[in-house]
Amino acid sequence: MRRLLPVGVALLALASAAPATPSPVPDGTPPVPRIAVPAGTFRSGEQVLVTLADWPAGTVQIEVCGNGGRRGALDCATGRAGHGQVPPSGAVTLPMVLAAPPVACPCLLRARTPTGTTHATVDLPLTGVSAPPAPTTAGTAELVVAGLRAADDSGVPGWFGLPGDLTVDLTLRNAGPTDAVDPAFTLLFGRPGQVRTLVAAPPLGTIGAGQTREYRIRVPMDVATVGRHELHGRIESAGPPVAFTVEAARHPWGLLGLAAVPFVWVLARRDRRPRPAHRAARRAGRRA
Repeated sequence: MRRLLPVGVALLALASAAPATPSPVPDGTPPVPRIAVPAGTFRSGEQVLVTLADWPAGTVQIEVCGNGGRRGALDCATGRAGHGQVPPSGAVTLPMVLAAPPVACPCLLRARTPTGTTHATVDLPLTGVSAPPAPTTAGTAELVVAGLRAADDSGVPGWFGLPGDLTVDLTLRNAGPTDAVDPAFTLLFGRPGQVRTLVAAPPLGTIGAGQTREYRIRVPMDVATVGRHELHGRIESAGPPVAFTVEAARHPWGLLGLAAVPFVWVLARRDRRPRPAHRAARRAGRRA
């Protein structure tokens, strides 16, 4: 027993002198959305399973891009993109047919939310692409939002919560040295924090270098569109993408007015009734 005591004391001393291992502290950094495809080489027109992880819930768009996606939508087969829904867990596997990109590889697979606020890419070894290489230009188009205004054009029907239109006037200016040819345009509409409804976006056509063009966008608002709402837009050309947000509010005051009519009618009826003192005076006058 006496021999074990010094050994135990020494072990306790070593344990107390050893530095404590710090516990991991979460840094609060949100996870980075990821996209993955099976290993191997693929062929244009082949169907593959695309896996997304740590993705925001809602609609996702997946498209094949050539030229390494350097020019944005101009390098991608946006017209034949695949679409799917991501559950709240943020993880999903979606089947997709690999469309041929409009320009030659190197190719990649790009996933993004409709407005492009979240996006991710993965290299895609793709064969069977006969598209020409992307043209080399001295510069790129640089679109700038030069004007943005929204107005509720529902008129009198909107006072009663009936369907109507939100009219948005958008002015774009191309400050770059080259034309912006049919840039991809995406619109989403909804309540703040829940902007998920896709809206048909008008074709932008060609915006020449140094040119300014105006567009009028009509956003349908149904009976359920009440209170504050937002319209989110994103335009992708060969240059940097352009994003904008416009707010609008819709309050059916006419419905409140209709609801108040019965109360006003009751109050008016009460004011027209003779008061007790008046009634007594009338009776006394009759007796006299």
